[in-house]
Amino acid sequence: MSGNKTYINKFKGYFMEDCECQWCRNFQGEKKGCRLPGCCCEGEKRDAVTNGRIKRKRGSLAWDG
Repeated sequence: MSGNKTYINKFKGYFMEDCECQWCRNFQGEKKGCRLPGCCCEGEKRDAVTNGRIKRKRGSLAWDG
């Protein structure tokens, strides 16, 4: 392996669509709801809203060709 490879961390933060209940590991479905009394992603949701990260641009998750 050559030594001239660079790894770049492109993570900029969570978007609101990443913090929906359907993706949460504590969500048990529409009938049962969440296992927790409060949302575990509340901090990430608040951060996404304050920084304007509501919805991703179309094609942002596609590989660069």
